[in-house]
This record gives sequence, C-alpha cells and structure tokens, in this order.
Amino acid sequence: MADMNRLPPSLADYFDAPEGYHGHFGWMCGFSADKPFLNSAMERFSGLNHATRAHQGQCQLALFLDAGINAISPVDVPGVAHCLLQAAPPLKLLHAKVAILGFKADDSEADWRLRLLVSSGNWTEMTLQRSLDLVWCLDLSREALLTDTVAVQQSCADFKAAQSLLSDIAAWCETGLLSLVVNNQPTAGTLAREEVESWLAACRKRARGIPRLVDNRKRSLFSQLQSWLAQLSFAGKGNYLAMGSGFFEAGHQDVLVPQKIVQQLQESNQLTQSADVDLFVNPLACQAVAHNLEALQNQRFTIRPPAQPTQPARFLHAKFIFGANQRAGSEMLNRTWLYMGSGNLTEPGFMQRMKQGTGNLEAGIFFTPGRLAKNQKGKLPPEQTLTWLLPVQRERDCDDLEEPLAAGEEMTERPTHYAPPVAWLRWQTRDESNHLLNAPDLPPQGITLLNRDGMACRQTHEGFEWQGDMPRSVTLRWQGDLGEHCASIPVIDELGRIAPTPLWPLNLDDVLWQLAHFPLAPQLEPSGEEEYLNLSALPADETLRGGPHVDAHPIRQMMALIEGIADRQTQLAESDWRLWCRSLEQALMQACQHDDIVRFSDTGINPLSALREAAFRPVFAENDASEAGQNYLQMLSRVEHAWGVAALCSLTEVADE
Repeated sequence: MADMNRLPPSLADYFDAPEGYHGHFGWMCGFSADKPFLNSAMERFSGLNHATRAHQGQCQLALFLDAGINAISPVDVPGVAHCLLQAAPPLKLLHAKVAILGFKADDSEADWRLRLLVSSGNWTEMTLQRSLDLVWCLDLSREALLTDTVAVQQSCADFKAAQSLLSDIAAWCETGLLSLVVNNQPTAGTLAREEVESWLAACRKRARGIPRLVDNRKRSLFSQLQSWLAQLSFAGKGNYLAMGSGFFEAGHQDVLVPQKIVQQLQESNQLTQSADVDLFVNPLACQAVAHNLEALQNQRFTIRPPAQPTQPARFLHAKFIFGANQRAGSEMLNRTWLYMGSGNLTEPGFMQRMKQGTGNLEAGIFFTPGRLAKNQKGKLPPEQTLTWLLPVQRERDCDDLEEPLAAGEEMTERPTHYAPPVAWLRWQTRDESNHLLNAPDLPPQGITLLNRDGMACRQTHEGFEWQGDMPRSVTLRWQGDLGEHCASIPVIDELGRIAPTPLWPLNLDDVLWQLAHFPLAPQLEPSGEEEYLNLSALPADETLRGGPHVDAHPIRQMMALIEGIADRQTQLAESDWRLWCRSLEQALMQACQHDDIVRFSDTGINPLSALREAAFRPVFAENDASEAGQNYLQMLSRVEHAWGVAALCSLTEVADE
C-alpha cells in the first residue's frame, strides 16, 4: 500500500546526484539565494564538502540573481559563481526560478543525465524551513535520447526552452568566471560547462512540440495560459478552479488578477459560470485581497488559508492555478490542468510581459496532471492526489479564522548591485616577495585595489602589486554614477582555481592517491573555520592510496609514480583528456617542493621525460602534433620547470649511454 503520509521532497533534495553519478556543471536563475541553501545544494550536487570545494576552486554552478541581491562570494560558497547583472536589464525584477543540472556517470565516460528544475521558491534556507513552495522536476538521460519517443522529444523541447531562457539571462551578466583560460587552456570548470552544453546541444536536435516550460520574455503568462488552454482536447467546461499566490497587488484595486483570470476563462468557455473558485492566500499578508474580500465573495470566490502539511505553519509562497471538472459525490477530478511557477498573481508577475519597470521576468510550467483524487484518503499513491500536488484544502475558509484577513506589509525597495568593472583578478608570482594581481580587461585607471589593511595597492601598467601571500578575494573601490562603490572579487591562482585555499604539499604516494579518484576530488576534512585546510586530513590508511606503500628509495618511488600515471591515463576516454591534464598538472605541482623530488633531481635525470613516450600515452594523444598531444606536452613542460628537472637528461638518453 502507498505511504499516504509521505511528503514531497524539498527543493534542496533535487540537487542530489542520481546513484552512480556526480554533479558536473549547472546553471541557476532566481530572485534570491543565500549561503546556507547554496552550500547544501553544492554538497549534494558535487558530493564534495566545503573544504574540498574550496581547495578544488572549480566553478560547478553558475548563478544569476536579481540585482537587489548582494554578491555571493565563492569564498563563502565554493563551486558557485554568482554572475552579477552588468547593467539595468530589460525587466522589473529577475524573478524566474529555473535550474539546469548536468550529472556525469562515475564509471562510464560517455554516460550523463540532465535535470530541469522549475521552482516557485527561491534558493534560500527560508524556502526549506518557512515557506510552502512547489517544484517541477524533469530528468533526461543520454540513453533515453536513443529511443527518440514522443515523451523524449517533449522533454528535449523543455530543456531547449530552459537553455534559451538561461542564455538570455547570461547575456545580461558578467560571466567571465564561466570561461576561464589559463596557460592557453580552459580550466576544469570551463571544460565541464562546455561538456554539459554539448549534452544540451544533443537535446536540441531532438526537440519537438510545444515546451511545457514557459516564460514571459515576449508574452505574458496570462496570454500564454489562454493559448495553451485553447489547444487542450478537453470536452466541456471545468467547474472547479483553485488559485494560490504568495503575493497580490498592493493597496486598493478595482479588479484583481484572480478576478481577471476567472472572467477570461468563463468568457472563453473553459470554466462554468457557477464554478467553485478557491483562492488560497496568506491570511495576515494578502495585500489587496483583504480590501476586496466582499467583492470576491460576491463573485463566488472562497478565500482559504493554505493546507499545512507540517508544523509549525508555513508562509504560502507557491504560485499556481489549477483547473478541473468534478462530479457531485465523486472523489475524483477529471480534465485537470495546472500552472505553477514563479509568477505571482499580480500585474508584473502574471499579466505583463518582461519589460523594464513594469514586467518581471517569470517562468513556469503548463501541464496536465491527469485524473486526480481530491485528497489522500483513498488507496491511490500520493502523486495521484490533489492535496499531495498542491497546498490546498477545502475544510476551512477565511470566515473560520480567529483573525480577519489583513493586507500585511508591502514589498520594500532595495538597492541594486551590478557587476564591478573587474570581475576577478589573476595572481602572478614574479619572485618570492613580488606578486602581481591583474586581469585581461583591467582598466588603466579609475579603480583602486585595497590591501588587507584597507590601504590602496600600488598600480602599474601590468596590474596591482600585492605584498604577502595570495588572498582568496580582494576589495575593489571605484567611482560610479551614484558615487563610490566597493565590491569583493575572487582571485584566480596560477592553476586557474577560483578563490582557492592554499595547495597542500604532496609526496609521491599522495599524488597517486589523489589521481586515483579522478574525475572526482578526494574529500578533505575542514579546519575549525574552514578557511584553511587541515593538512592532517590526508589519509593515513594506505588502502585509500590505491595499494601498499612503495619502497622509500626515491628512484623506485618515482618509477612507481610514472608507471601509475601511465597505467591510469592510457585507459582514459578522449572526452576526459583535457580535464585529466588539468588534474595531473595540479597534483604534480603540489609535489614540486617535496624532498622526494629534490633527492631524485640529484641523479641528473628528468623522470617526467618517460611520460613523453608514446607507450605512456593514450592512442589519441600519441601524436605530438595533435591537439591532445600538444596540450599534454605543454602541461609536462610547465611541471618540469616547476620541478627543476627540465634541463636534465631524459631517461632515453641515459639508456642510450
């Protein structure tokens, strides 16, 4: 028997990777987000804790938010790149809440899954703990694309619509962190983004039909709802309508949006004149509904508080319109249809297209849930009941409340936060005491970089001089149209890591242990404040390093490392080659100061020269002139110089002697 008491998953649960997969890259847009939610979502998505993500320094989620939200730093939420709006966009509020998440299989290089989320709730802890919200989830696998059924074509159309929306939003934002290139090669985060985009491109080729995902970039949600309902093949009019919204128009209004919706549905013969209409509101914060109560009731509206599936009671934030036909005495609802999404039942949220000053950018879903039971009292699974689908109930209305309906507070104006003139700075080491922070598009003047003491750093034609260790983020100050501005921006290290914690030193065994986890990063234990890594967190258990401890003699240790690298990389798929080169370079760089390297260099031999041999490379990278071969050789050259062995004899030269 179905579990009647089972609750729908929370918004954060949808970031969990499917079994056998890990999060690769994704995009999110929303009105607001906060650090607690994002850190939880990132840990679920990537499978990595805060300390590991901070050390990895890889962008895995691109985040687009309304300009009224303060910048969220990758120092606070490693793995997330908050791409701020560059200037006033063509909308009132960025209010759409959509995410595309890409997951890659742990053991099959060609396998992947995509997930589409459309939410009524923000990416915040409040959504999880204090609000009633809705989320629509769609999963699509690479394997499903091979079938090319009508259902797959429909899913592909939904992903195509979502990518179009997110691409438009990205065009208004500073997205430099999503396309980082270091040493003429894309970073790991850039490679992951490009790969997920290739999956989406495969979906676009199979997209057919009208997407269920809609947005109001060109037409209002109200106009699109009318068109969509006209295409449904339902016979007869509906006689039940349920609407809910977290917010309504403020002040006194002659006609509210819910009244306009009912009027239009009745005029288009999609709703009977005697239909039951339930309007779900927050009783103590329902804006103009409180002022128009009598008029609404005269038009057969029943004003109700939302159902509360858990205690303590939550604030209704979900936005939905549900239509159905119900027979007297029957527990079943037929000819059902549903809108849910970000758009409140207000003029800017539902009646207007996106437009600066008047129309928000909203997104939602139109779909037909099928035959539903009214509640969960029967034997049907929860998913086939209205009360599981929506926070609705028909036992209480506003006349049963202890307090009368109240308008509540109106939304307050917020200051806007646009992208600073420089989105990030790159760290460069000239010598032990001379460091530089610069960027490809660094303005020649007009901005000031502040050091840790709040004093201005010296600026040259190359960038800003910095004293001391590399910071994870720095503060910029500049003059704008409205006076002086300040912003914190991340620092990119010489390996392309974003706002990273310091690299910890590895010995040769540790290098193999770290590479054995590829393409994942080994978990690290956080320090007390998770600002710097606890170096004792490296595993003492030899089984975690892929085998028994090798002989302590530096030559034997080095040969074991070279053989281990060759064995691992000759088995790689070509699609993972560039990411492997990035991971291999970082691991070898972490060992460059270790005594094992110093002792081996005394032999006068360059141990890494063996990795240049064709037998030590995968077939697709054997040719030095190929792109794969060039990337590999350039990476080895950088490591050889860091190890101080570039000028030493190769193993081949020694053997010839």
